[in-house]
Amino acid sequence: MSFQAVIREYNRLELGHRHAFAQAVIPLQGEMDIEIGGQFKELKVGSVGLIAPETLHDSETTSGSRFLIIDVSDKAAITQFFRNANDSHLELSPLALKYLNFVASLTDTFAADATGASTILNTALELATGQGTDLANQSMTSARLMSVKDQLPAPVKISELAKEEGFSVSSLQKNFKASFGKSPKQVQLEMRLNKALGLLRSSNQTMASIAYEVGYENASSFTNIFKKHFGLTPSQYRAQYRASLTRHN
Repeated sequence: MSFQAVIREYNRLELGHRHAFAQAVIPLQGEMDIEIGGQFKELKVGSVGLIAPETLHDSETTSGSRFLIIDVSDKAAITQFFRNANDSHLELSPLALKYLNFVASLTDTFAADATGASTILNTALELATGQGTDLANQSMTSARLMSVKDQLPAPVKISELAKEEGFSVSSLQKNFKASFGKSPKQVQLEMRLNKALGLLRSSNQTMASIAYEVGYENASSFTNIFKKHFGLTPSQYRAQYRASLTRHN
């Protein structure tokens, strides 16, 4: 990935080291004294440290500190955000701080959607370095759409997700399809059916149990939708799958 983000907790001295990628260090809790390329900085909540590739740096943090760490290997992004050594320490605007805290809440989901993660993290760096204030509405919309997508496998209605993320249903439909190429309902259906296939192959759960787990109110609705897409009922699919395993064994 061109961008990666993790939450790290430090409570110790980090001796001088360097790496081939660039790195943004954003305090979420606590403080860090850091030396970047011979310049001493004090990172607190509301600031960001920018470390260019191959720049020697070391640090010491207060106990229990937590940081959003964004690693950047994309050459264009490195040129854009890490080109000036004098900008190794910047203060964050209220908007940037709010957005970066939101990004921190999404880090566990990034591995499943590398393209969406890169877009969000690029925007985070734009805001952190003061280059993306004019894109704030667009970036927040992208983050809210990703949040909707992450919640689609749950037994929840599209209208409820729209309300939760501040969209009208029609606005959600339009923006979601523009971003992901499919409607929320289509993506939700694919996620539910893929999960159902896995459960049918790997478990002995009843159809009613699987139906509920993948988001349907009853086995009848689940069976009808499953058969419409695969030409078999869930029970027939399970039997056929297990028979194929027996033949191959």
